[in-house]
Amino acid sequence: MLLGPASSWYARQMSRKREFDEERVLSSALDAFWSKGYTLASMTDISRQSGVGNGSIYGAYVSKAGLFLIVLQRYCASRVETVRQSMESGQTPAEAVARLFAAVVEDCAAHSPSWGCLMLNSMAELGREWPEVREVATAATLEMQSLVRARLDEDDVASPEDRVVLASEIVVASHSLIQYSLLDDDVDALRQLSASVLSRFEPQLSR
Repeated sequence: MLLGPASSWYARQMSRKREFDEERVLSSALDAFWSKGYTLASMTDISRQSGVGNGSIYGAYVSKAGLFLIVLQRYCASRVETVRQSMESGQTPAEAVARLFAAVVEDCAAHSPSWGCLMLNSMAELGREWPEVREVATAATLEMQSLVRARLDEDDVASPEDRVVLASEIVVASHSLIQYSLLDDDVDALRQLSASVLSRFEPQLSR
């Protein structure tokens, strides 16, 4: 998923030997960065939550920025996998999109108040100044769009040109649902909104 320099950097970081429970550290870091944002989250927060000393974390990831980029990459990969699984399920494209929206709502409901989306949050906070963040987010979004478009191609929905736009619109709609959850994370309200959004796509998805 990562492009260019970020790809080789990620590979180097992940090849470093760890002498602690890495999944625990990465999970703690995800919670900290996702709930607080990059700027407000601290390595002390992550150390305290994971039970791993600051020195060990710095030794493994070099810096807060290094740890954050690994966490962001993993998070984006998980979001891409959600799209993949949704598009591979459902007997029709409309049902596949409905499952995607349902997965988005379920993810939003996992935290109250909603934490939104780490990828979108990070783009808003850091995307202008930090090229690697924009690179990871862009690559993930393009892959999501490609997965949706592949399902539309498989079911021969609309014209090839229209499928490109429709796939992008569906991904944007899923992002919009997550952003709306920051204003209103009531699960029933989010489900109603996702059903309404889906109804707008159904005529195109059934052609």
